[in-house]
Amino acid sequence: MQVRIAHAFWDTAGILKEYLFTWSLWKQDEKSEIKMAASPGGDEDSVFDAGRLSLFDLILERTRAQNKKQLVHRLVYVSKIRQDVSDRKEIGGGYLVLKVFKELQTQVHGEAVTGLLLIYPVHIIHVVETSYNMLLKVIKELEEDEQSASGMLLNTKLLVCTGDLNNRLFGQWSFRTLNLAVSRMQEFTTNEPIDIVVTEALTLIIKLAEYLAKLPKISLTNTMDQLPEKVPDLLVRQDLIEYTLGSQDLNTPSQYLKRYTTPVDITLESGKAT
Repeated sequence: MQVRIAHAFWDTAGILKEYLFTWSLWKQDEKSEIKMAASPGGDEDSVFDAGRLSLFDLILERTRAQNKKQLVHRLVYVSKIRQDVSDRKEIGGGYLVLKVFKELQTQVHGEAVTGLLLIYPVHIIHVVETSYNMLLKVIKELEEDEQSASGMLLNTKLLVCTGDLNNRLFGQWSFRTLNLAVSRMQEFTTNEPIDIVVTEALTLIIKLAEYLAKLPKISLTNTMDQLPEKVPDLLVRQDLIEYTLGSQDLNTPSQYLKRYTTPVDITLESGKAT
């Protein structure tokens, strides 16, 4: 386990970067005054939710102040496939490509999407690399899909959403349907905390991406079509995915979005709270 974690340290550090950055913003701004919009009534101490800053607003404000270029961000999430989905390929070939990526790219021009969607018998694990604005829209689509009666996914959990990456793991976006025996999915048990379990899953994704990147193009497609046979040890186990879906410590799309859209109560130097 320690070897795997060390191997993935560079990416794990990136994984924690966004959350640590957000937390540092929060703590720093607790000690300084933040200029907020006044209410329609003219009382600057009375601030409506519409005029208050969320964590996402704070991040954007700091980014603009530093003239920081928006780099690639990465989202990794897992979901359960609804039982009424008859053709698993529709998750990648129809639902995600047509409804999500193409539709969103018409709204957010010039945002390249790379990544890999692995469709298991009853789960998916999806890596998406693009701008943060695009990732937020993907997360919103996941939230809506889960609440829709015609959706294809359930119980989505975000393993990581990290940003300011200099390099992508994948050169393009693609998906593969994995033909695995569901009977092999046994109950996953561990004494390790969920962050260690998630790190193990992310490490395998990194190793898989590194392996695929080294393949010549002539053999890449064939290997992608036979991942369970070619690189079974580089695939996240089904029982581990099931375990992460049951974790209460991982954010759902709704929980993640709430963190960035709900105004934050911050105590100002004057001692007043907004």
